[in-house]
Amino acid sequence: MANKEKQIKILLGGRGRAYDYACQTLGVDNMKHHSYADVFTVSEAEVYEYILENGLTESEDTSKDSLKEGFHYYEEDRKWHTFFRERNYIFDEKSFDDAIEAKKYIAGRLIRLAGTGLY
Repeated sequence: MANKEKQIKILLGGRGRAYDYACQTLGVDNMKHHSYADVFTVSEAEVYEYILENGLTESEDTSKDSLKEGFHYYEEDRKWHTFFRERNYIFDEKSFDDAIEAKKYIAGRLIRLAGTGLY
């Protein structure tokens, strides 16, 4: 079992990393008959604590002009901004003046997008 920091980094990594890691750790081809709880033992609160203590890297494409689909987040002028892009449509835009609230929101989104159901 990986230490909690490694688990958190995997959960925040996005793009199927949690799935791939779980399959590899359990030695299976898919997670159909397995539980992520057998691999990930961190809580959502621990992920928040980690982010508040260690910071949060911006998503790969930090511009609203990026055409890449998915969840985007970035910091600009001391404000955090988030949005989803799908089929060139931007939705669920949010801006945060409070960095702590922004990071909690972003962490929660990333955990849910990891698809583990551990929230």
